[in-house]
Amino acid sequence: MQISKPLAAAAALIALAFAAPAAAHPQDEAINGVYARLAASRVANDVAGMAAGFHPQALLIDARPGPAVLGADLAGVLAPQRERIVRDGVTVESAYRIERRQVIGEDLAVDAGYMRQAMRRPGAAENVRHARFLVTLKRGADGVWQIVGDAAMPSTAEVWTALAAQPGLRFDP
Repeated sequence: MQISKPLAAAAALIALAFAAPAAAHPQDEAINGVYARLAASRVANDVAGMAAGFHPQALLIDARPGPAVLGADLAGVLAPQRERIVRDGVTVESAYRIERRQVIGEDLAVDAGYMRQAMRRPGAAENVRHARFLVTLKRGADGVWQIVGDAAMPSTAEVWTALAAQPGLRFDP
């Protein structure tokens, strides 16, 4: 049995549609901007900038031991860390790789992803930690996205290295 050329072309188009990667969401750039601002704030030791990425009523659960933190309390929690980092000449760089994003309606998004944080202290070996996270973001009436939920757990360099970039989602080197 031979398939007609128009039918074969249609079948090929259908196969391509299912094989193509998912299209980026119109809000991807704005949501990715939250992570870009967090990374820039971390490098600059800008506590207010880091806290601005979180809604005051956000709930954060770090991959390291310790109690959950409210967004409104984040600057107070980070300030003593910043003082030690600056005093000791430590630099901190954070990188993010978003594995999957689910946008719900117009103003809610859930990101599953990974963070790599490298701390460099003069005269010491680099200290790198990896975390997997589930972040919920909400777009405010002003159009600005903020994190309202952030739960993390430890991950590994091997997982970080094996990740593949997804269309439209933040993927730092």
